[in-house]
Amino acid sequence: MITDGLKTWIELSRKNLRRNLGVFRRLCGEATPIWIVKANAYGHGAALIAREIDKTIKRGRGEWFGVDSIDEGIALRKEGIRAPIIVLGWVPYPRLSELVKNNLRYLVSSERTVKELAKLKNKKGLRAHLKIDTGATRQGVLPAGALKLAKSIKSAGMTLEGVATHFANIEDVDNPTYADLQLERFTATVALLRRNGFSVPIVHAACTAAIMTRLETIFTAARVGIGLYGLNPSALIKNAFRKRHRGLELSPVLSWRSRVALVKSAAAGTPVGYGLTERVKKDSTIAVIPVGYADGYDRSLSSRGAVLVRGRRARVIGRICMNMFMIDVTGIRGVKENDVVTLIGEDRGKKLSADDLSGLSDTIAYEIVARLPAGIKRLVV
Repeated sequence: MITDGLKTWIELSRKNLRRNLGVFRRLCGEATPIWIVKANAYGHGAALIAREIDKTIKRGRGEWFGVDSIDEGIALRKEGIRAPIIVLGWVPYPRLSELVKNNLRYLVSSERTVKELAKLKNKKGLRAHLKIDTGATRQGVLPAGALKLAKSIKSAGMTLEGVATHFANIEDVDNPTYADLQLERFTATVALLRRNGFSVPIVHAACTAAIMTRLETIFTAARVGIGLYGLNPSALIKNAFRKRHRGLELSPVLSWRSRVALVKSAAAGTPVGYGLTERVKKDSTIAVIPVGYADGYDRSLSSRGAVLVRGRRARVIGRICMNMFMIDVTGIRGVKENDVVTLIGEDRGKKLSADDLSGLSDTIAYEIVARLPAGIKRLVV
């Protein structure tokens, strides 16, 4: 097997990815899906994910990819991705010319950026998207300054292809007041731009959570992020989605696995790991897993995390080390060196999800998967 020589690896389910693509294509309807593959496709592997999506795109349908950095966009171009790519994050001024060179769209948030873009000799080839800050207090110009910035983009000789915003509290389905306010501000700003001669054919505001629960936030395009990978933005969104769209389900794409490096006995009272933070309460069997916080298994999972071994759940015991951690396999019959261990995924009908780990480490599933090192081998299965 290809994994025989690996101490840890990530498996990506082609079937589940395509299932999720189908769900969001259905939800987006005629609107253009922008598949977000930033942060190495949320830890899944940007090149692998983009190639798999690219295989399913019907030419002429106009699906896009969204990245955070110019380096991510260039990397996709080198992988042969020809679909439109928009850089959503900030680009250092000395590298702005690379946007045009690599046929990348750019999300513009300030007059200063436009002034820097105006200095480029090849700026006419750049298609800009104007970011409106409707209430996230993050990227973007306030609605009152949108028309001025749009005129600056035009005066600089660039094409204003799109306009966008980002919701700050779209996941609070029980209290949509702030999301409603942002939507109202955005709609009014788009209308203002159009009254002043800007056609802005690409209008995007909806993220995964918005697509799943508020179809009215989908304009002519929608940014599909965490949901593409089969993970729900939150429990609230998951429940609301089930009520609104019965029969549609997201399926996790990623599984993370390792192997048992060592099995050893520990007598009652024996401390396990750094700091002597935990001692076994009875004669126990301990297994060592060759993965640690440097490999993306967070130190906050010390004495709290769990893995699957032989279809059984085994608790992390003691502190997570830099490149290994220990689990208590007492009572799990037959555990031996080289056995496969599931850190995220399914084993013999038992499941351990990124949501499970995020709950144990007081964070969100986004962080659990996005922080998986790019150096871990990823396999499409």
